[in-house]
Amino acid sequence: MTARWAGVGLAILLAGCEKPGTGPGAGSPESAERAEPPTPPPVVIPVETHPFEDGYNVGYEAGTGAGKPKAPIPPTSAVESLAREAAAHGEGRTERWQRGFVEGYIDGFRKVVTGQK
Repeated sequence: MTARWAGVGLAILLAGCEKPGTGPGAGSPESAERAEPPTPPPVVIPVETHPFEDGYNVGYEAGTGAGKPKAPIPPTSAVESLAREAAAHGEGRTERWQRGFVEGYIDGFRKVVTGQK
């Protein structure tokens, strides 16, 4: 009797297992219309960081040269005007270069003011 139930159970399991593409609706025109084409992966454009780094280096040198021990750190608006003036003297000095200059200037100035090595 258990062999009969084992055979019934095996038949039920095998009935649910079909080969891909042989099930109901496989190959029908309706399923082909519903299938969407795969979407391509998004294209990631590399960001150039050289202008920022170049501006930072120039600003850092200018900030360390202008800094005096225990002097107040200049406000960002004052440094932004220095960055615009420095950007006028070279090609390729974009807004990104100017942001790097401002950060570098303040870091260099802070280094001198705090006496860090």
